Amino acid sequence: MQKSVLAAVAASLLLTTAASAADLAARPYTKAPAPMAAVYDWTGFYLGADVGYGWGRSTGTLTNSGGLFPVPYSLNPSGVLGGGFIGGNYQISNVVLGVEADWQASDLNASGNFAGVGGPYAIGTKIKDYGSVRGRLGFVFDRWMVFGTAGAAWGSWDTSYGVAGANPFVTASVRSGIGWTAGAGVEYAFSGNWLGRVEYRYTDLGTASFVSTATNSAEVGNHVTINDVRVGIAYKFGGPVVAKY
Repeated sequence: MQKSVLAAVAASLLLTTAASAADLAARPYTKAPAPMAAVYDWTGFYLGADVGYGWGRSTGTLTNSGGLFPVPYSLNPSGVLGGGFIGGNYQISNVVLGVEADWQASDLNASGNFAGVGGPYAIGTKIKDYGSVRGRLGFVFDRWMVFGTAGAAWGSWDTSYGVAGANPFVTASVRSGIGWTAGAGVEYAFSGNWLGRVEYRYTDLGTASFVSTATNSAEVGNHVTINDVRVGIAYKFGGPVVAKY
């Protein structure tokens, strides 16, 4: 009697174990979800400031008011600059499209003496400020962005002309020279919505000329260009870090 009971209990345990094993075998294997990675979102408006160093070229030809007795010259103004910028980005996959405007106060100076009839002549150029409105195209790698930029530029500069050892007899002041600019740089989102950048720019402010019968002088065409390297920091509004599998 006891043997029959034990046999029945053993059979029941075997059936239960087999059923559990079959149930486990029937369940599909589910892989644990991968951890989410944080990906930076570059979309948003930003406001920033920068400082840098510029070096350029100021070329032209001084003549008398009738265009005679030319005195060609070439100067290399250089100095510090600093200003601000404002813009907006829109990210599509790993491509960033943007628009940006900037303005720089500058102190780029150069002067020299140049031979000519009635000379030598002392000629000097000071670039006082310049700015731009540009498009930007960037390629991002999470928090890093490499970008190119190009657009319209304008600026102000003074070029003075005089006989060496005397005060200038005329100073040509350009208040809104129109030209173009292009450059490239690297940007990094280093903390929350704070961005840092390093950028190179080439700016062509165009050519200006004048004729002064009062001083019997003229400028055939004073052409001013600038190279500069600048570092900047900006705060971006909106566009938080997003999670991505």
